[in-house]
Amino acid sequence: MKVFTSANEKKLSNLRLIGLISTLFLLLLWKIISIKIGADIILPPPEDVLIRLIEISKSRNFWQSILKTTIRTLYGFTLSFGLGFITGIACGSSKRVSAALSPLISVIRAIPVMSIILIAMIWFRTDMVPVFVCFLMIFPIITANVSQGISEVDRSLIEMASAFKLSRLNILFHITIPSTIPFVLAGVRAAVGVAWKSVIAAEVLSLPVKAIGTGIQFSQMNLETAEVIAWTVIAVILSKISEFAVEMVIKSRKWRSYQ
Repeated sequence: MKVFTSANEKKLSNLRLIGLISTLFLLLLWKIISIKIGADIILPPPEDVLIRLIEISKSRNFWQSILKTTIRTLYGFTLSFGLGFITGIACGSSKRVSAALSPLISVIRAIPVMSIILIAMIWFRTDMVPVFVCFLMIFPIITANVSQGISEVDRSLIEMASAFKLSRLNILFHITIPSTIPFVLAGVRAAVGVAWKSVIAAEVLSLPVKAIGTGIQFSQMNLETAEVIAWTVIAVILSKISEFAVEMVIKSRKWRSYQ
């Protein structure tokens, strides 16, 4: 057992080393290209971006912007997950409901993100635009995954439960929903990155008072390329932290029995 654990740790260590080398190579490539271009307004070197990131991080507005964007992302994600989960169960349980909602979900998937943002700017106040956009972008993902999970439930288990005269509610909470958990988690994995991208993209156009997207837009208007990249780095870090948190939940013992 110790040999097996040691082998796994060594493999994980090697993978991390490869990732570190790859990151350093990309930074070196970035540095070389910036030197070749010789124009910071087009592509500033990595150290300039780091310096600018440190400078803006000293501002109170910086942390307030991160907090506001995080709240909008969580709000939009929670709404879309809740409604998407319920809709997915309905679609997976009934072919009629699936047929009725399929056109709507297909339309939502096909609408360009920019169109959603522009329409939302007409319908909602500035702070709610990113939330609405996040909701619409994630809703089809969660719905599709939950619906697929419902359709993959072992029918023999449901028939057995029915034979023992379990109520539909008991079947739903003790067989159907637990069986869909792997599909739900897969949907959450896919949705986390999309949530941050959609919220920040909406903020760039709608310009809430405090937001990462607003910081990106104002930096671009002032031709501060290093600052644009600095804000972008923050967005990537937040997205990666969210993905890491989801992975930790998935790997926790609470969920292992369902995977």
